[in-house]
Amino acid sequence: MSSAHPPFDSWPAQLVDARFGRAWFAEPAVFINQLDAARGTVEAVNGLHDAIDHILAKRREVIREAGGITIIHDWRRRHRYDTEARQIFLERMRAREPGYLKTVVAIVGNTPFLRMAVQTANMLMALRSGGQLELALDAGEVLRNQRISAPVGRWP
Repeated sequence: MSSAHPPFDSWPAQLVDARFGRAWFAEPAVFINQLDAARGTVEAVNGLHDAIDHILAKRREVIREAGGITIIHDWRRRHRYDTEARQIFLERMRAREPGYLKTVVAIVGNTPFLRMAVQTANMLMALRSGGQLELALDAGEVLRNQRISAPVGRWP
């Protein structure tokens, strides 16, 4: 597994999962993940969604009080998804209670994956899972705009 890349390389490690990469939880209700592999596999998708489900269960009350969870996906290293992985990603989202999302930001590289991210974004919104979806190219700008700073403490 490679190391975290900026700006997350200066953040304390909270969760490192060989299936997908890294994740952090920042108060009050922000889940940030950074995917390592260039290819999205079923194993990576399930690992990522297992981490999200863990946070949704452990921080249920805080997330509800915040009006939903903000999820920041750092997908700059991701260039493609296996078809089955993409389907499972959407199925795992659909299985959750509507309204759990406040905002989702996908940070992507300026690659053909960007077009796929836009298509996926449109599907996510069609699922009516709630929240707003944004696409971005600059992780630092996303953190500034969302007023997110490095998390303190251990993985919940």
